[in-house]
Amino acid sequence: MRAIGSLRGRVAVLATLAVGIVLLLVGATAVASFGDRERARVDEDLSNRPVGALVRALSGRDFALPAPGDPGEAPLGPQALRPQGEYVRLIAGEDVVRAVDAPEDLPLPAEPGVRTLDADGERYRSLTRAVEGGGLLEVGTDLGPADDRIASLRNRLLLLGGLALVLVAAVSWWLAGLALKPLRALGSAAGRVSTTRDLSTRLPTEEGTPGEVSELTASINAMLGRLEQSATATDDALEATRRFAGDAGHELRTPMTALRANLGVLRRNPDLGPEERAETLADAEREADRAARLLEALQTLARGEAGAKLPWQRLDLSAEAESALEGARSRHPEVGWELEIPAEELELAGWQDGLRAALDNLLENAARHGRPGGRVRLTVEREGDELIVTVDDDGPGVPEAERERIFERFARGGEAQAAGSGLGLALVRQQARLHGGDATVTSGPLGGARFRVRLHAGAAPNGETATETHSDAKDLLR
Repeated sequence: MRAIGSLRGRVAVLATLAVGIVLLLVGATAVASFGDRERARVDEDLSNRPVGALVRALSGRDFALPAPGDPGEAPLGPQALRPQGEYVRLIAGEDVVRAVDAPEDLPLPAEPGVRTLDADGERYRSLTRAVEGGGLLEVGTDLGPADDRIASLRNRLLLLGGLALVLVAAVSWWLAGLALKPLRALGSAAGRVSTTRDLSTRLPTEEGTPGEVSELTASINAMLGRLEQSATATDDALEATRRFAGDAGHELRTPMTALRANLGVLRRNPDLGPEERAETLADAEREADRAARLLEALQTLARGEAGAKLPWQRLDLSAEAESALEGARSRHPEVGWELEIPAEELELAGWQDGLRAALDNLLENAARHGRPGGRVRLTVEREGDELIVTVDDDGPGVPEAERERIFERFARGGEAQAAGSGLGLALVRQQARLHGGDATVTSGPLGGARFRVRLHAGAAPNGETATETHSDAKDLLR
């Protein structure tokens, strides 16, 4: 039963069934044609009987055979005019005038012609013709021999057809096995992928493989590619979730501890003086602000790491840069801000929240680590297929030995004096790479650091309408 339920068994059964139907139709046609020829031959034999002689013989009184050597002496008997197994009847009106070897209860013919009839369990074929003077002469024969020949042919065809079907079934099974051999090889290869769970494995396509199997192999490989991407995105999302939780727990401990301590001071000392109370509240507010900024940076980093699916859209980088500069000017009015952007729009496909966070962190870094009350210049320009964002300050700059390390998480320059989370530049590089570019730092023309961010201006790598992320990461990173 398992063999019949398999594809190979079904192919063999269907092929055998098709051949069987063809053999049945051919056999039925052959038997019907042979039967028609047999009946035609019987009708021809009946039509060759001498009507006049039979009528004269049936009308006479002596039905004996003629004497040997003297055929004219005695009347001609009807036995000499018909072969064995035939009967003759002379009919006048509703009466049988004379009958020879006719079966009992044989119905009378209504009119001249050929007919097939049954009597005493036997089948007969008869030819009825009109005779002179009125009446009918019926000559009939037993169809038993003809039916036996037809049945013999039918039985032989059934036997040969049965043997042919057995042979066809065996050949179909063998040929189906040969035809399905590439599919079995494909199934074995897919089984190895399932066993090892290595989604990077691709099924091979051998030369000479049927087109349908090649198409199936290509479809499975495409599916494996999509599954690999989905699994990678899921792993990245889970890793980003774990990293977010670990970083948040580690980095929030200090500001939350300080905030709890300040709140404890206020609770235990209700009679605290106005100046001390204000100072304690200001310190608590700074720690809360630090915790909020830290969480915001961690959230943006985690979404960038987990986000194989982010809300990409067409953006004008010039407008984003101008908006970010206005925000930085309101936070640091003592800094001399400069903006250089072209007159035309600089469009790119990007994640707006991530790009804005990168611009804000670049400007915040320049304001904090540049010269107090100094200059910061923001430049946005196009170079081929890339958009370049450059931030120059007139501070002490970044030593060459630290220019890569400062882009790591929680890393800060050795000479940095301003407070910070150490996440801003890590976020800048992450967003630059997420948008098809990179972030670097060198010495600038103003005497301080020059941060240069390259962004690809082409289509979004993950699709402009992609909005899904791993559900676990989305719940945690909202």
